[in-house]
Amino acid sequence: MKAAAYIRSFITAGLLIGVSSGFMTTAVFAANQTPTVSTVSTDTTSLPYIVQLRKRDMPKRLPTLQSFTSGQSHGLWVLIGGRTNGMHGFTSDPLQNFPPSKQNTSIWVIDPVTGRRWSRSLDDSSLTPDQVDGLSTFAAESLQVGDTLYVVGGYGFSRSLNDFKTYSTMTAFDLRNTIKWVRHEALPPGKEDLAGLIRQTEDSVLTITGGQMMMLGNRALLAFGQLFNGGYGGSNVTQIYSGQVRSFQIEDDGTTLAIANIRQRPATPNLDDYRRRDYNLVPILDVVGDQQVPKATALAGVFTVSDGMFTVPVEINRGGRPSMADPTLPATFKQAMSGYNCAFLPIFNSATGESHNVLFGGISFVFYRPANGRFISDPQFPFINDVTTVVRNADSSYSQVLIGEFPKVRTVDKKLLHFGAEAAVFLDPSTPVTRNGMIDLAALKAAHGTEAVRVGWLFGGIAADAPNNGNSVASNLVFEIFVTPR
Repeated sequence: MKAAAYIRSFITAGLLIGVSSGFMTTAVFAANQTPTVSTVSTDTTSLPYIVQLRKRDMPKRLPTLQSFTSGQSHGLWVLIGGRTNGMHGFTSDPLQNFPPSKQNTSIWVIDPVTGRRWSRSLDDSSLTPDQVDGLSTFAAESLQVGDTLYVVGGYGFSRSLNDFKTYSTMTAFDLRNTIKWVRHEALPPGKEDLAGLIRQTEDSVLTITGGQMMMLGNRALLAFGQLFNGGYGGSNVTQIYSGQVRSFQIEDDGTTLAIANIRQRPATPNLDDYRRRDYNLVPILDVVGDQQVPKATALAGVFTVSDGMFTVPVEINRGGRPSMADPTLPATFKQAMSGYNCAFLPIFNSATGESHNVLFGGISFVFYRPANGRFISDPQFPFINDVTTVVRNADSSYSQVLIGEFPKVRTVDKKLLHFGAEAAVFLDPSTPVTRNGMIDLAALKAAHGTEAVRVGWLFGGIAADAPNNGNSVASNLVFEIFVTPR
């Protein structure tokens, strides 16, 4: 069955859970970080590229996944954790809101070129039940260094506790050997089992879900997020936002894993500006003389104390120190669209020193209505199909430009599906990138001129059949991403 047909069959079968008002029952009263947002431009003529999505039908049915972690090795995707259903429920029963049976307990390997896929259950190993539960979380954080994927934290059901919790574990996956394990290929003596292929460490600093990670220099950033213990919707829960950037060095000799030289900035959590989770942490480059200095930007995120979205970006330097422009100043950029975690594509234009991060759909405060060319704000935070780019200029100013939308995919009853939330982008290994993983636009243009180039793929995430109050599933669709340099 083709991927699109698979999603349609899910919808027809009624295997959907309802979507409430955005992500909270009181969204209509939500107050964002700022009372206004910056104008979103529709003028794409100044952008040095065109970005297009094309839906690709895969020969094999792929897994329905959202909120997963992932890595790449030799052109193959490795998918770990996440959920196999759509948006969570909003009842008083945590087991209905987040059914443990919908946690992904398999590792998936996908070849995006041929469409082949393999999977193997974590239970098909000598991992303990606690280890299996800890690797089946969702909204975990991850980063890849070379051929090693580091997965941190995440939220999920613990069988030993008979309750939900945020995990405090970091796991190192040797991706090449993990792929061999999934595909039942020969492995080195003593490492035939997954338990012998991973390395783990625990620390309270790592107890985060809904945050993001990035490597800057020799330090790993674990930015923002929260600790959430207990079942969502239940009466006995603990929720603590980190309100800070935690950074550390990863010590990994291939046998033993640890973290060292931990910093927490600010030392006292800032819950006015940094009470954020489920956002995008994107790479940027500062041009200092003839040097390109990697930094990170945290875009938007949720929730303010009044259940609104954040709008002002937070920049983070290599030392793990966050900084934010004054939200009260009229000139400060306030992000309007795609404020929740979504798939993104980073692009660097060395000719101007601009860092571009293309945001694909997701959940938003503002959406575009093409029928009348208007931007509409919606405090219920709808699912959207709009594609925008957030531009960070050489002078450190920001802007946002509407550049397109997802291809139209409809359910059998003609409802338009909305994509992007909790999805992931995988770059084609042949795509030229900067040292911090952004598409090198100059190198792309030098190699391909002004031809449209497939630079990667977008996979998974939540597919919703309405902006608000609709139904949702975890997507198994693949969209090819094409960039045309100008």
